[in-house]
Amino acid sequence: MLDVCRSYLRATQTLQADLYRSWTAPPAESLDAPVPLAVATVEAGVLNLRNQLRELQMLAAPQVISAAEDLYEAIRAAADAQFELHLRSPGNGGRLCDLDSEAFAHHSGRVDSALEEFSRAVGRQTVSAGGPDRDKMTRIAHAIPPDVSWMKFLLSRKPLHRVPVSVAAGVDDAQEALQQDIIDFTDPGLARRHQDLVGALGRLADEFGGTFPPEDSDTLSYTEVPPEWKRTDPTRYYETLQALSHAREDVLSAYKKLMNAMSSQSPAPDPQPPAGQSVNITAGNNSPVNVSAPYAQASNKSTASATVGRSSDDAAAKPWWNRGAVLWTALGSVAAVVGAVATVIALYK
Repeated sequence: MLDVCRSYLRATQTLQADLYRSWTAPPAESLDAPVPLAVATVEAGVLNLRNQLRELQMLAAPQVISAAEDLYEAIRAAADAQFELHLRSPGNGGRLCDLDSEAFAHHSGRVDSALEEFSRAVGRQTVSAGGPDRDKMTRIAHAIPPDVSWMKFLLSRKPLHRVPVSVAAGVDDAQEALQQDIIDFTDPGLARRHQDLVGALGRLADEFGGTFPPEDSDTLSYTEVPPEWKRTDPTRYYETLQALSHAREDVLSAYKKLMNAMSSQSPAPDPQPPAGQSVNITAGNNSPVNVSAPYAQASNKSTASATVGRSSDDAAAKPWWNRGAVLWTALGSVAAVVGAVATVIALYK
């Protein structure tokens, strides 16, 4: 799962840089001209990102999937906004960010925020999964897997007037394995739950030790609360059964609490995104816009809608307006072919 998340993160970072280059590029020379290479590169990257998102959706945790989907939508919206700006001003010598500074600031900021949130979501699953606590969790899972036979017997909550030898041995082995693991949890809550389980296993082992092998058996397959106590000392018989039952419930409760605590361990501090190179440009209204490349984080104080509207001058359709033909039209120039293929290869590295 981590490799898939890393691949998705690298793809989005590459796309963020491609979006920045497209924002600072001029529109196409005319409506009949091939799609600008910057647009074709972004389009190819978005298609690749969609495929990677589908793979991530099959493997990642729900919160990571949600953050990845939000990030894809932010990038998709930015790509749509850039495409619309190219349609609105063919032949304009200015940059797209000058044509609509509010859209530039809004979409750049939205992508940057979504990328940071995705990094935090992955961090909650991976950063906190390292170190001694995670290693100890793994060892506990190996020592007491939920499907081990003696645990299944306890979970069945059958009467304990007879205790299979394998169950008693499993409890002894589990307690010994947990006691001999000298690396303590660094999280106080996990450490407390762990000690509770060790103690509960010890008490259950003691109660099992108070049962006896049957007198008329040549092979020891189980121990039991002597059935004659029912007749000779019923109080002792039923108190022993009750003590066994309570000890078993204590183990199951402590095990469940520890498993729940481990699965909801507090995440490590959110990772901070690395600082990029600061680039200062001027928007069309002469207001300063600061961009941190390659993350394209805009600091323009203006707000903008999520999409860029099409002007009334765009009524007549032209050959490269069709979104489905973007990559095909880009192949009309040798430079576009070389650039688009190189970009796609780079994204899959």
